[in-house]
Amino acid sequence: MALWPLFVWHAIEFYPAQAHVRLMIEGLMGSFIIGFLGTAGPRLLDASPLITGETCLLLVLQIASALLHLAQRQTAGDIVFLALLLLFVGMMAQRAGTRSDLPPPPFVLVLFGLLNAIAGIFLITAAKSFTNGFFANQLGGLMLNEGFVLFPILGVGAFFFPKLLGGAKPEPSDLQIATALWLKRATIAALIGVVIWTSFVLEALSWTRTAALVRGTTTLVYFVTQGHLLEKPNGSPFLAHCFRLGALLLVSGLLLPVALPAYRLANMHLAFIGGFTVILFTVSTRVIIGHAGQSHLFRKRLRFLVAAITLLIIAMIARVGADFFPPARNSHLVYAALIWLLAATAWFVALGPKLSLSEE
Repeated sequence: MALWPLFVWHAIEFYPAQAHVRLMIEGLMGSFIIGFLGTAGPRLLDASPLITGETCLLLVLQIASALLHLAQRQTAGDIVFLALLLLFVGMMAQRAGTRSDLPPPPFVLVLFGLLNAIAGIFLITAAKSFTNGFFANQLGGLMLNEGFVLFPILGVGAFFFPKLLGGAKPEPSDLQIATALWLKRATIAALIGVVIWTSFVLEALSWTRTAALVRGTTTLVYFVTQGHLLEKPNGSPFLAHCFRLGALLLVSGLLLPVALPAYRLANMHLAFIGGFTVILFTVSTRVIIGHAGQSHLFRKRLRFLVAAITLLIIAMIARVGADFFPPARNSHLVYAALIWLLAATAWFVALGPKLSLSEE
């Protein structure tokens, strides 16, 4: 995020668009997805957690990928990130193979997300050797930059949001459902994944409005029907309201190209900052507080999270507005980046000390 102020202030010479995208998707969102699954996955399956050596190896690969993107070596950075994903999938598969319980049905979409990232990197890399690799590059970019994040958000959200509604904590007992019901819910998740992936193909073919309508509508329907997005919370409503805000902003960003197809970057940032990042902060807050053994905080209105989300909304407005006011675009980029960094700092200062705590 700091690349944009550094570019505008002439502290760096290269145009940071590609590095920015990769650092936010593979770096920030990749760390969140792998961190969440690496923590919650073994717990839900009642399997052994990642050992220190595995975690350190994943961290080293993540840092190496980020440094390569900063050095403008995009292909090398993507390949290192691909190795990271394959290694992580192998770690999770090994643990899942030792258990008889199936993962939560919505986690079919999490698998879709990981496969989209893997296939997306292959397509982007292969497109460079094609005579006309535009379609492959566009489809690969959509699969990596949107599918990799959107599918896990849907899968985790459909499983996690009902817990926020009731104030309950996800436990291995949540996996003990009838096989027929599991198959039904998993099939619904798989069909949702196929429909959304089809929207990527449509967008790569330049059917922007149709793709946005399909993607946004499908996302909303799944959130409402499987994630119970619009239901009234039974427990403390604060975290549920935060997640709902992020989900609705995400859907708005996905649907906006129907009306404004020419403003693709603005639409993406509405979905990314207002949707993905607000959800990331909310879910991460819930996980960190839960693992720190401070579940009493679930019943409180967390002022640091209110401040962080408020700053994220302001950053979102500044970034989206940048594309509508070209003369002031660079100023808007700087404001958006600095406010986003302030939000992340406020959030981390409040929760950072809890990372060393354990409910055990």
